[in-house]
Amino acid sequence: MKNLFVLLLFPLLTWSQSYVGHVGTIPIHFEIYADQDEDQPSKGRVDGYYFYDSKLINIPLRGVFNKEQFTIVDGYHYFEDTFEESDEVFRLKKVENQLVGSVTIKKKRYKVTLTETAEDPIEDFRNPKLTFIRDSISVYNDKQLVWLHEKYSNQKLFRLGNGFTSQQRAVFNPILDNLHLENAITGLDCNSWFEIGHTVNLVSAKYVSFTQHYSVYCGGAHPSHGAVSYNFDLNTLTNLDDIETLYPNIDFFKLLKEKYYDPEDEFQQECEVFTYEANWDYKQWNLTSEGVELTPSYPHAMTPCEEAYFLSYEELLEKE
Repeated sequence: MKNLFVLLLFPLLTWSQSYVGHVGTIPIHFEIYADQDEDQPSKGRVDGYYFYDSKLINIPLRGVFNKEQFTIVDGYHYFEDTFEESDEVFRLKKVENQLVGSVTIKKKRYKVTLTETAEDPIEDFRNPKLTFIRDSISVYNDKQLVWLHEKYSNQKLFRLGNGFTSQQRAVFNPILDNLHLENAITGLDCNSWFEIGHTVNLVSAKYVSFTQHYSVYCGGAHPSHGAVSYNFDLNTLTNLDDIETLYPNIDFFKLLKEKYYDPEDEFQQECEVFTYEANWDYKQWNLTSEGVELTPSYPHAMTPCEEAYFLSYEELLEKE
C-alpha cells in the first residue's frame, strides 16, 4: 500500500492505493482511501473514486471493509442498511495485489478485476489525455475570439485569434489555456452539478474583458454560485486585478454611494451595500463599451446581495 502513515490525534491508520483493471471488458482506473481503526485494523471505512478510461469522469465512491472484503457504492453517502439501493455496488476481495469480485450496476452484474499500480490515475493518466477542440469564431471590431471545447468535460472557452498581435496572443492565451484546463479538470472531478458560462463584456483596441459565471455543487451542504471577471490590458500586456490600476485617483465606494445610495431601499439596507464599506474590499469589476460594472463581494450565504452597479466613462473622467 502507498502513503501509509499514522494520524497521531486520532486512533486511525490511513492508506491509499491506485488500481487499474476492468468492469466486465471495460477498462477503468480506481482509487481508494481507507481509514482503519488502530484497535480493529481489520475494519474501516473507504472513500475514493473511479472513472472509465473512455469517459474520464470521476464517479465518487464510499464504503467499508472487513478483513479482506470491501463493499463500496457510488455516491457521497454510504449507509450500511441501504447500500443495495445504490446504482452501483462493488463487492471486492483483496487477493495479493489485486481486488477481485463484481459490481452491480442498475441490477446488472459485471466481473471486476483490479491490479495495484504506482500510476496516479489523475496526474499520470487522465489529465494528459485532455484535448481541446476548435468550435467557432466570434468577431469583435475585426478581432477574433476562437472558441474551443475540451473533449471529455465539454467545458468551453475562447482564445485570442487573428486581429491580435503575436505578443498579445503569447501573453494572454496561456492564461486562457490554464483557466480552460482548470475548468475541465474541476468539471471531471465534480461529476455532479457543474455549470460554467462566459459573457464577453468588451473587445477593443485596448482591452478584452469577460466574465466567467459558475454554478457548482460537488458535494457538501450547499452549492456555490458566483462570477469572476478577467480584464486584459492589451497595451501593457497585463491582466488587471484592480480597477484602481486604471483609475488610481478615484474612491469607487464613495462615487458609487453618491450615485446609488438610497436609505429607503430595503435591499440596500438589508445587504448594507453602501453602509458597510468592507463589502467592496474584494469587489468584482469588468469593463464594457460604455463604462465599468462593479459588484460588491459577500460571504457565501449572502451571494444574493451581489448586484452590479454601473459607472460610465464620462463619470469616471469627471472624477479623475
